[in-house]
Amino acid sequence: MHAPRAVPRALHLLLLCLAGLGLALSAQAAAPPASVTYTRSFPRSVPVFLQIVVRRDGSALYAARQTARQPVLHFPFTASPPTVRAIFRAAAALDDFRGVRLQSKDNVAFTGDKTLAYADGSLRALQHFTYTTLPPARTLVNLFERISTTGMDALRLRLAARYQPLNVLEALDQIQSDWSLHLLAEPQLLAPVLRRLLADPTQMQAAQRRAQKLLVQMHQRY
Repeated sequence: MHAPRAVPRALHLLLLCLAGLGLALSAQAAAPPASVTYTRSFPRSVPVFLQIVVRRDGSALYAARQTARQPVLHFPFTASPPTVRAIFRAAAALDDFRGVRLQSKDNVAFTGDKTLAYADGSLRALQHFTYTTLPPARTLVNLFERISTTGMDALRLRLAARYQPLNVLEALDQIQSDWSLHLLAEPQLLAPVLRRLLADPTQMQAAQRRAQKLLVQMHQRY
């Protein structure tokens, strides 16, 4: 019987290094992409709560509670590359919220408690504020609020289609008005709700025609 041959020390170290590298690459592959999150809570507004998460790979989520008595509804979507670039560029200009304080000392009307947060692996930073005068932060707030306008249109249409069919036309009128006034950012957020309306045989034909018109308009512009 022959004793098993010992693994040379150099080869043993190489195998350990390769194993460690494999674990590191696996962990890196499993790590979610960097994200920027905007949250606003304002009891006297509609919605009373909203949160938007945009990741560097474009995956995004809009969540909102229309009133205090309603549940939070979630709308996943894919953010457009220009929007993703604008968000991460503005966040970088603020050192990913680790640098200058966002809260302004100006005495202005209360428009809700807001939070901007950045996450990338173990790096996490956030700031709470009510109002800011910093241009990159204002760019973020304005963009996220425009996305929320789109999200709220989607939320109202979903609720109307499910619980108040007679209000569907009114919800579609609001969407058409917001679209015509260029108030909607990331209109693709609305597309799944509009398509669901088109596929629902219980909906009014007039509502389905308007939904189809909106989808065509959005497709032509984007």
